[in-house]
Amino acid sequence: MGVKKLQDLQTYDEKKMTKQIVFEEQKSKVIVFNFLPGQMLPKHGHPHKNVYVFVVEGEGVCYLDDIESPVQQGDSIHCNPHQSIAVENTGTTSMTIYVVQAEE
Repeated sequence: MGVKKLQDLQTYDEKKMTKQIVFEEQKSKVIVFNFLPGQMLPKHGHPHKNVYVFVVEGEGVCYLDDIESPVQQGDSIHCNPHQSIAVENTGTTSMTIYVVQAEE
């Protein structure tokens, strides 16, 4: 158990998005991804895991398989184990997403 402050995990890199592991257990993981405008988390899958994404700040596009959906602060996304996901910051400010990966 522990408490972590989100603002301490919001670090940015001009060259690529950043990834901060918040918590990790045997069957689950919590990660914060931070993007500057134009940065992207490439398309990928998580077999045997449900992935839940919460947009903490910013705006962009989420790709679930080949479906493109605009997302913004306050939106939630679910990616099932059979889907692929990508996230891109298409806005003009930074973007942070909070991700929970949970094994089936």
